[in-house]
Amino acid sequence: MAEHGLSPAHRLLLDAVPDGARVLDVGCATGYLASELVRRGCRVVGVEADPAAAEQARAHCEQVVVGDIEDAGCRDELAALAPFDAVLCGDVLEHLRDPWATLRSLGALGARVVLSVPNVGHWTARRALLRGRFPYAEHGLFDRTHLRFFTRAGARELAEGAGLRIVDERFASAPVPLQSRLPALARLEPVALRARPELFALQVVLVCEGSRR
Repeated sequence: MAEHGLSPAHRLLLDAVPDGARVLDVGCATGYLASELVRRGCRVVGVEADPAAAEQARAHCEQVVVGDIEDAGCRDELAALAPFDAVLCGDVLEHLRDPWATLRSLGALGARVVLSVPNVGHWTARRALLRGRFPYAEHGLFDRTHLRFFTRAGARELAEGAGLRIVDERFASAPVPLQSRLPALARLEPVALRARPELFALQVVLVCEGSRR
């Protein structure tokens, strides 16, 4: 989370945004991603449902729209601010009632759409399910605020179903148990991630061409 510093998935998202781009940051929260983008010469418009967080984000964004991205009025307001060079959806879509329709709408606003979702196919989630558990938590794969769950394949289907063309796929991993004490495990992690991302990717990041290009 932002209060603990940028995660590997956050870094992958940011790396997919060109310097100097005009960016729509969906679910911008307090503007922690926007602040990084602004340092690289980007101009950022944020959209955030929480008024208190949106107020903090104004320090980093040139404009913040306060509203629910699934609301038609909010979408109309964003459409009036388009086009964008990049639309950023970092850990947002899994919290929505209809991420498919939302992503289709967002794809029409920018030349590039960059999204990240947690991979519920990660080995730790599979292990929990094999044990007959679905351990709701405050964050992570079993975040109690998640309404939708995606695997690597499901994330790709989400993007393609929204009319986007995937041009790059990136993966963020999580340390395996005992990795800090066993150097061999640290060396094994990137190999496993490349070989079986559907099992070892904690987050899936997709870089897509928007329908507005």
